[in-house]
Amino acid sequence: MLGLTASIPAIPATVAVAGFAVAWASGEPRRGPADDIPVRQVILVWAVAAPLAIGGLRIGLRLVRRNRTLILFLRRFRYDEAQDAVTFAVLRTIGSSWRVVTLDDAELAPIGVAAAPRLLFRAGQIGSKHVLAITQFLGLRTFPFLVMAMWGVAALGLVGPALEWFRTGATTPEAWIDAVNPYLSILGSVFDRRAPVEFLGPTLPGVFAGLAMAAAVSFATLIVTMGALLLAFPLGSVLFFLSSAATSVQEADESKAMTVSSVAEIQKAAHQIAMRSRKVFGPRLVVLRVKSPVWQRAVSELASLSSLHLVDISEPTDNIVWELQELIARFGDRCVLIGHHEQVAALAALSPETDAAPLVQRRLAALLRGREVLAYTTDAPGLKRFARALRGLLLSRSA
Repeated sequence: MLGLTASIPAIPATVAVAGFAVAWASGEPRRGPADDIPVRQVILVWAVAAPLAIGGLRIGLRLVRRNRTLILFLRRFRYDEAQDAVTFAVLRTIGSSWRVVTLDDAELAPIGVAAAPRLLFRAGQIGSKHVLAITQFLGLRTFPFLVMAMWGVAALGLVGPALEWFRTGATTPEAWIDAVNPYLSILGSVFDRRAPVEFLGPTLPGVFAGLAMAAAVSFATLIVTMGALLLAFPLGSVLFFLSSAATSVQEADESKAMTVSSVAEIQKAAHQIAMRSRKVFGPRLVVLRVKSPVWQRAVSELASLSSLHLVDISEPTDNIVWELQELIARFGDRCVLIGHHEQVAALAALSPETDAAPLVQRRLAALLRGREVLAYTTDAPGLKRFARALRGLLLSRSA
């Protein structure tokens, strides 16, 4: 906000200082109204506002993005409780600081930008677009057409004296004056800023009066638009920021779900997701729908670009075991383990050497030995506790 506010005086001050520099470099003395310009004060404003505008915007954006990193979320497909828990945490606690990407088979719903900024910028974008379109239509396009129509009606009004001249070879000046006088009276009334309502009617002067009033309104709209553009010049950086923010919000909502089917598409999508995660506005939960033959490659690509890795171990599968082995071996404590409380308790009580347990559970229990697992429950208080605890755990692991 400091940078945007400082940019309002910084833009015209920069233009003025550039003009001073050109005048001094050319050696031309200042004459006329320019003598009244407080040169020293303008330079002082520029020297203070320009660094504040540049530094404020750069530092402000850096502060907004300071914890903006990517998290890879892995779990067994179609396990709804893990989806509910992480989605709740994204919406309530971690979505403002971290961006989450997960692989899915089209069941998990992606989460775009928060509703408030999306609706705000969307309404501003639609409103400004329609306002500009209306003013452009009324001013730039309608005014020339109305003026041409007025001249056409006036020309029709002179047809009578012209026909008389062609028929007789002569006409009196009074006939021309009588034909032109109503149109001159209408124009005089309009230029005096009075509506020529007394001339309105089913006659040529009446049509001319209606066109003249419409042209006056169109011209006033054109002048107001030009004045607004001139007044908006110092607000150029603010308007640019709002416009780019609206575009970013729209792009973020469009990129919250992606589908890939080849290794080349995976690499491209992974880099796009990583770049989008560092922006001010981005999807909070990206769903990458991937074909089974390239699933492992997708996990490896996204893991290499993510700062933390969130793995749900509630439902042991061979895929989960493989993912966990890969992530622990490559990233160690950057792998954050979560799971449903009942399943985590059962795995904690399981001995890796127990023959009665399925092999996949014994392999998973061996991998989890000595490691911290954040457990959750799906009731409302449990989801709230999990969301707060997950944020704290992510903060400690990313420090």
